[in-house]
Amino acid sequence: MKKFYLLTMLFFFAFFTNAQVAVQGVPRNDIQGIGGNQLNTTVTTNINFSDIQYWVGSGTNEAAFVVQWNDSKNPDALVWGFRWNGNATGEDMLKAIAKADHRFFTLFYPGTQFGTAIGGMGFDLNGQNTNALYKNGNITYPLYPVNGIVNTGAYDFDDFTAADAGDHWGSGWYNSYWSYWVKDPTDADFGYSGVGASSRVLQNGSWDVWNFSPGLASFPISSTLTPVSVYAASASSVSTNFTDGYFMVNEEWFGHTNGSVNFIGNNGQVNYRVYSNANNNQAFGATTQYGTIYGDKFYFISKQAADGGDTQYTPGGRLVVANAQTMQKIAGFNNIGGGDGRSFVGVNENKGYIGASNGIFVFDIANMQVGSLITGTGGGGQYAGQIGNMIRSSKYVFAVKQSAGILVIDPATDTLVSTIPGAFHSIVQAKDGSIWAIQDQKVVNIHPTTFATTSYNIPTTKYLGSWGAWNAGSFSASSKQNVLYWINSVNSFVSGTQIVKFDVTTKAFNESFATIPGQTGTYKQIPYGAGLRVNPTTDELILNTTESGFGAHYQKNWIHTIGVNGTITNTKTLNDYYWFPAMAVFPDNTLPTVSSTFPSQVNVNNASVIDLKTIVSDEDNLSSAIVKSIKSNSNPAAVSAVINANDELVLTPVASGTADIKISFNSNGRVVEKLLTVNSTTSTLATAEVKKIEFSIYPNPVTDILTLKTQEKILNVTIYDASGKIINAPLNNGQINVSMLPNGVYILKAVTDKAAYQQKLIKK
Repeated sequence: MKKFYLLTMLFFFAFFTNAQVAVQGVPRNDIQGIGGNQLNTTVTTNINFSDIQYWVGSGTNEAAFVVQWNDSKNPDALVWGFRWNGNATGEDMLKAIAKADHRFFTLFYPGTQFGTAIGGMGFDLNGQNTNALYKNGNITYPLYPVNGIVNTGAYDFDDFTAADAGDHWGSGWYNSYWSYWVKDPTDADFGYSGVGASSRVLQNGSWDVWNFSPGLASFPISSTLTPVSVYAASASSVSTNFTDGYFMVNEEWFGHTNGSVNFIGNNGQVNYRVYSNANNNQAFGATTQYGTIYGDKFYFISKQAADGGDTQYTPGGRLVVANAQTMQKIAGFNNIGGGDGRSFVGVNENKGYIGASNGIFVFDIANMQVGSLITGTGGGGQYAGQIGNMIRSSKYVFAVKQSAGILVIDPATDTLVSTIPGAFHSIVQAKDGSIWAIQDQKVVNIHPTTFATTSYNIPTTKYLGSWGAWNAGSFSASSKQNVLYWINSVNSFVSGTQIVKFDVTTKAFNESFATIPGQTGTYKQIPYGAGLRVNPTTDELILNTTESGFGAHYQKNWIHTIGVNGTITNTKTLNDYYWFPAMAVFPDNTLPTVSSTFPSQVNVNNASVIDLKTIVSDEDNLSSAIVKSIKSNSNPAAVSAVINANDELVLTPVASGTADIKISFNSNGRVVEKLLTVNSTTSTLATAEVKKIEFSIYPNPVTDILTLKTQEKILNVTIYDASGKIINAPLNNGQINVSMLPNGVYILKAVTDKAAYQQKLIKK
């Protein structure tokens, strides 16, 4: 390969000892004898543009960027490539490489009269991802680069050291400094640059060499330049698939940064600050404690609108709305009714509720507007009557209000219909549709329509409350099993080490289902923020922990995956930083599925009912919380169609005729619609004469006994495996024993005296 030979020079102080030197444009009397015309030795290097492996940017122009640390660590001199169109400076090139290559980090003093001064450069040699700087030895509060840059406001570069002594790092101004050497295509040799990177105008074919002078000593440009390998995460960090993994919403470092969100891919890659990366360094508000996906939007709730100590990210407000698939910002709101942010719940595709420190406010999703306070939800003071978690059942919204109890809101009218008194911490909905709230040492079952309560004492442990410095809490429900989980506590302020499991069906407590790892040594792992959530697709628990001991210990963070048997199956260690993780949020990838047993046409001559509870499901959401509604009725003069409190479609003939009834199934904002043609032939009968039209199988998925539910006479039932082979599984009193079948997907076909039905069956 034909080599492009670079000419360079050794630094020396033998001549011109009284000559003044300009370092990045700044005249320096203390550094003497170095000038661009003082060539004393030429050295050929081993590389040309075709050897460069890592190119940053795009365009027809190309330049080479070299950093040489002179610290005896190999490789010592690294080279990147930069491409662009139009005009570009040395500063543009440096910033682009620092942003793209997460191993490279820098120290800047922007805004001087000579432009940006480059005070330090580093490179993660050992792959530990500890790209942080200590100033004056302060290890408790490191400075972390944003887009590869740590900014300072003075020529105090000598005060900075790297957090990882194994990395390349060089910084200084008075005791050491970075000398800047440049070469353009028309230059025969490299020349010492008397101007800084901001004033350096690149040309196609330019070379920039940053050569560190530790202790003001001089080093020649190395004859061996090492091409930097492509940063492994560079491609995925730009084109992350936000459906293949889960999010971790971060409270972030109060007084230093606004809230953020990381994405943990199923491929093992942790993608940091994905919202900020997608939105030009914008962030959320201060102390982001809650996030949820509803429909195709991600709602981030922060306590305050902005962190005044954050000079690196643009704050987004108490409520930030983003596209859940791309993380692109849709809207941001500083004011959400005058209170601090707490939570959010989607009500329907056009409306949501914002939980705040001063009540619940309506949010217009369609027009992106914060609405009015729901009457009766305010009062009590910011830390005595704040709103906590909220859930949407098929009929109501249940919201926890500190000291007051559980507020029950009719989402059709935005009115408070009931208050269930008690000192509650959080609320969830179980797989079977039952509503559960938790107190210090009780779980309380709330009937979803009558609001009657039944309490069950937690035998020995307590639940860790979170009203003081509010967070969403660990109380969580599985969408695959009829069970609840939470983390126990020693007292109101200290977490325990056990994850508790509660069986909703049997009412049995397992207070040692799983143990939080890292319980040996002086400093132990403790949950932070919500701490625990259940993956709706895999049914695994996601546990986020930090290190006890306060201060610098909070830079250590882990995310653990726990299987259904209580054992840890995966652990991810985050880059050192004060993330203060708040809660895991899972993408909503699937639409609700309406069973093939749902008819497309029915004939009614009296009041008839179709049970909607068993004919719709969702793979990654709670089926019992799917909202069913009448979208339209083409002929209400012929047929009355309503959905009652039991999620039953009641069809009442009014006169002879035909009506097309469009039914909407809303699962966490994802909506499918079904059209039902109803032929009415007679008038209304008494309520007692209502006829049910139904066919369903349950449970599905099934482990052993499958039950068929219908009021029709079953004539024949056949089960087929995936290959179409008929399976021997006889029907006995409306039930089939499938315990001997291999796990998998089957098709069940049933013939009654009225119709034929086909339904997918899952054996697990």
